Amino acid sequence: MTWTKTKDRLPKEGQKVIYYFKWLGVFRGKFTTIPFDDIGEFHCFHSAYGWLCDDVTHWMPDEGQELPETPEEGE
Repeated sequence: MTWTKTKDRLPKEGQKVIYYFKWLGVFRGKFTTIPFDDIGEFHCFHSAYGWLCDDVTHWMPDEGQELPETPEEGE
């Protein structure tokens, strides 16, 4: 599996994913879109450790594999 940039493509609603945020690392969780009044919507990744909305830079489908290394800078 390879990392996908969130700016290129987002997961399907409710999809199980592995996601990456530069300041916290790699996590396993789900993807959810939350509508927010006139602003639009937030793209959120969440796990037992909490929620990250619009901060995640990379993701991949969670197919039960071990957590991967963080993505390379240009990846």
